Amino acid sequence: MNLIHFRTTRKALVFASMLVMLSACGDDDTEVIIVEVPVETPVETPVDTPPVETVPEEVVLEYIGTEKCLACHSDKKSFLETGHSMMLTEVVNDEEPLYPFTSVSGAADVIEGLFNTLGDPDGWKDVGYVLGGTITANLFIDKNGYIMNGQKAGMMLKPKGTQITSEMMMPYIRSTEPDGHPYGPCGRCHTTGWKAYTSASGDERNLHMQNDMDGMQGTFAMTGIQCESCHGAGSEHIKGPSKHNIVKIADARIAEDFLAEDMANGKAVSCVECHTTEDARRLYPDYVTEYEHAFGEGTMNSRLPVVGEFGQPEGRKDDVSGGGRHAAATLKRVDPNTGVAMGKKASFNCSTCHNPHQSAVNHDKAGHENAMVRQCTDCHTKGFADVQGSDIASAAHEFVAECTDCHMPNNSHLLKIDLEGAKDDPRHFSADGEFQMPWLRAWDSCSGCHAEDYDARAQKIGKIHKDVGF
Repeated sequence: MNLIHFRTTRKALVFASMLVMLSACGDDDTEVIIVEVPVETPVETPVDTPPVETVPEEVVLEYIGTEKCLACHSDKKSFLETGHSMMLTEVVNDEEPLYPFTSVSGAADVIEGLFNTLGDPDGWKDVGYVLGGTITANLFIDKNGYIMNGQKAGMMLKPKGTQITSEMMMPYIRSTEPDGHPYGPCGRCHTTGWKAYTSASGDERNLHMQNDMDGMQGTFAMTGIQCESCHGAGSEHIKGPSKHNIVKIADARIAEDFLAEDMANGKAVSCVECHTTEDARRLYPDYVTEYEHAFGEGTMNSRLPVVGEFGQPEGRKDDVSGGGRHAAATLKRVDPNTGVAMGKKASFNCSTCHNPHQSAVNHDKAGHENAMVRQCTDCHTKGFADVQGSDIASAAHEFVAECTDCHMPNNSHLLKIDLEGAKDDPRHFSADGEFQMPWLRAWDSCSGCHAEDYDARAQKIGKIHKDVGF
């Protein structure tokens, strides 16, 4: 007998079937043995399908407050004594606000001659907020949210411990109309988490006023410029601290950010958004700046108006608000005729020279000794020229004058000096006369020491530095 064995495959089974059929026709001695083995089912090759793209849920950032930030960043507590944190201070429990280095004690009792509809305050119970308090002056906001306007409505800063008297008060008149000075336009740079009241038809993004005060014209998360104003809302950062969920140095927000549903709330604010001139203000409803209307959108460039917010020039020595307020704009040095930024230091951040967590104004106070991280001489060498016919001019400038006396009068950050032409020479202004050219004149830089003959001296010396200047 012939035995025939084979592996059981699909082909083998077919072959076995044929043998069975043949055996019926062939030799009777031929025996076919069929081994039944389960047939392997071929594995089907899977078809590649594209993965389903999952869209991560949008994280809504929330403010957590400065105290929570300082719980970890305890080395930054000096920030609480800087001007930023006290740009706006609420009057709580009808008691005067307390400041680390200055005083408003008694001020609410001597404010008078106001145009506000609420009239003169009768003590702190009639004052809602205090503006400023560490650099230049104090202003006051009434219980309707309007800045107090009148004959004795403001005061220059006074040292801590001073009792404010009527004689220390000064006029502050932006409008003689009743309630002519709402707080609203100030909110973007004096608070954290500012959202303007959305008054346009159909715009319901923010239909609230802070503390229901009409004059506030918007809402905010915190008074003053707090940690999260510059670094962004910290709700994600506090859950898992990482450099990826907090901002170190912010990029300026643009109109598109404010037109979004969240109105840029929670996003970090760049220094240049506030330390600029009226030419770069982003205000509701379109948030397009005057500079952008003239030269196109997308930058925070700004020109230096001849007539600025307080009716005076902005950016030079005669800037009544002080040059620090407009520091970012002056560093850029924008040509008002072309819109082009000319400044060699246009790319600087404030933190290039300043420690933002300490007070430069109070650098002589404990905890603020390192408010300046760089001095002029860290980058510039001084070499002074002599006046023709004199051999003492260079020595006088070197040993008597500081860099800032000439290059930063009234804290202007223009730095560049142009000694040609008199104070009112047209070359120092734009073609239309509405803006200043981005440099200091002899009057700005020299009149502090040479009040009577600054122009003559400037023309005679021509150039102060003989090698490296600003």
